Amino acid sequence: MRKLFFMIALLTGAYASLAHAQLNPLLESTSRYQNVRVERVISADTILINGNEKVMLIGIKAPNPPKKEYAQRDSHGFIVEDAPTPETPVEVASYRFAADLLEGKTVSLQFDSQRRNEDNVLEAYVFLPDKRMANIEILRNGFADLKIRPPNMLYVDKFRSAYQEARREMRGVIGQ
Repeated sequence: MRKLFFMIALLTGAYASLAHAQLNPLLESTSRYQNVRVERVISADTILINGNEKVMLIGIKAPNPPKKEYAQRDSHGFIVEDAPTPETPVEVASYRFAADLLEGKTVSLQFDSQRRNEDNVLEAYVFLPDKRMANIEILRNGFADLKIRPPNMLYVDKFRSAYQEARREMRGVIGQ
């Protein structure tokens, strides 16, 4: 009887370990996107984290990234970033806003129904340390267009509201 009890306990423990091992990668993959550093902003809707992992911000479509020749330099070769003017290209203004908001910051990613797009790039809601969502901040300040694309619809009402606010207040590149 003791041997039977011991065998049942051993098998139950082995089964529990196997079940935990199968669930653990899911937990690890989600937790690995909490408190990650934004290495670089590629455009107002695309960032690089964890070395070179590309993340697209859900719900927004920003202008293409700026070309290098738009960078103004002082006499010592340092990049000078003046306040945007009406002559500042749209992609530069949009990029600068997103870079100021995200670059070098520690963020957390939240995923929706579809975690990766057809190009296998992560799609996420990006939360700043102060709990604001970067996707919404970029929309609210007028530096991206609204891009609603099912099945990722978790915050669609908030996105619409932020986009409408930017248009109404003529903010960012939307207001130009």
